[in-house]
Amino acid sequence: MKKIICIIAVVLMIVSVVYAAEKKGFTTKDLAGMKGVWTGSISFGVFEGGGSSACTLEIFNDTVPVKAKLSISNIPAVVASPLGLQSGPNSIEGDNGKLTTQGTIMWTGSAEGFFEVSKKGDKKIGATYWFKGLKGDATLTKK
Repeated sequence: MKKIICIIAVVLMIVSVVYAAEKKGFTTKDLAGMKGVWTGSISFGVFEGGGSSACTLEIFNDTVPVKAKLSISNIPAVVASPLGLQSGPNSIEGDNGKLTTQGTIMWTGSAEGFFEVSKKGDKKIGATYWFKGLKGDATLTKK
């Protein structure tokens, strides 16, 4: 009976290691494939009436620090006004993207804000952000 329990425990440990290896994040080798234009939509969190908007993430280089520009097609007035932004189209540039220990790329900005990108597939990435108290996410695919 003890042997069976030990065998099951070993099998479960192997399966967990294999599963963890499949969820691999970005490495420096992946940065070349990240360079380019990614399009999708960005949500404005749980902000009442915020909704979402089309967006484009341009990654300009394939080395750390990663330089990028996020262009949002339309930030609604109900979201923009409390954040001190103009409603309508907006762009934010970042030149300090770093690879994290979780395998993501993270840009940080003023007011302790961040924009973090993670792998979702070969040509798909997900993003989460925090900006002046607003938390949201985005899904983008490579053009």
